[in-house]
Amino acid sequence: MKKILLTFIISCITATLVGQVGINTTTPSTALDVVGDVKLDTSLFLENPGNSTQIRGSKLLIQTTSDEILQYDIEQSKYGPINQVQFIFRSTSKDGLQDYDTKIAVSDYLVTVQGYYFLEPVSGDTDVMPYSSVDGDNIEGFQMYAYPNPSTGTWFLRGTINNGVFRTRNPTGIFVDTPIDLFMNLIIYRKDFITKSVADITVDLGNSETGTAPIPPGF
Repeated sequence: MKKILLTFIISCITATLVGQVGINTTTPSTALDVVGDVKLDTSLFLENPGNSTQIRGSKLLIQTTSDEILQYDIEQSKYGPINQVQFIFRSTSKDGLQDYDTKIAVSDYLVTVQGYYFLEPVSGDTDVMPYSSVDGDNIEGFQMYAYPNPSTGTWFLRGTINNGVFRTRNPTGIFVDTPIDLFMNLIIYRKDFITKSVADITVDLGNSETGTAPIPPGF
């Protein structure tokens, strides 16, 4: 034990003189160069970690369930912090997509619809129109969104027209009800990694066009 302590003191003195400490190496290449495993029984403090000079080559450090500290490699992971996927619903009803269970757990992920578009099946034609089933003079608004289903604990998708159906022009030039190919682009965020959910904020505008909402907690 005395020999180890003496070696460490000598190393510290050497570090003071040359600015580098090597453990299991006589040619340290940095301020502290350790060849072999490192075990910490208490805490490790990084007072000045500095900025990365190669952002695209940077790696995140993560702690595994077995308390190992590893570099996060997205290629080896089942998921990324932020995931992008396109759902393609072929030959969807003229009424659109009512409810689709993604099987993605609400407890683990946040799901948002980034964008969408729809085409005629088979032909891929864009000549698709929303048609009001209430009044032919009105074009109803779209409802394209993801929502958590409390019964299943999973995220559901919906893509419909308010009080309307999808129509396309037939060879005679008349618009008729039609199924569609619906494309929905989703962004899926892993919870407890880089995202945090906050409570809903409800604002009563009192029939006004403008208003001020309370700032979310923590912002």
